[in-house]
Amino acid sequence: MKKYAFFLLAISLLLSSLSQAAIPPTSSQPTIANEQIEESIAALKNMSKKERKEKSMEIKKAVRSYKSQLKDDDDVDTNKVLALVFAVLIPPIGVVIYENKVTTKFWLSLLLTLLFYLPGMIYSLLVVTGNA
Repeated sequence: MKKYAFFLLAISLLLSSLSQAAIPPTSSQPTIANEQIEESIAALKNMSKKERKEKSMEIKKAVRSYKSQLKDDDDVDTNKVLALVFAVLIPPIGVVIYENKVTTKFWLSLLLTLLFYLPGMIYSLLVVTGNA
């Protein structure tokens, strides 16, 4: 029982540090001047309802295409390699690194890992490689 308590404590500490590391610092994000924000608001107010609806549809379409482009990206980057390594060593952590947040896949991986290590590792590898 002490092993499981220590294991859960280690996972929680690692998850908290990973969640903080996954959030990029705000200083690296571009800042928008107040004048630009005011101009954008004024332009939005001057648009008709139809123009606003068309503009929001364009934005939604661009966001959808960006998300699908992120999913379809087949480049092997550092996070995926790191997620694969952790999927073998500590399966739930590999899932969190791959998903960038705690999801139901993480909880399922944690449950399988706690029941027996091998099913958790197999499931995590399936999630990280995109076959789950």
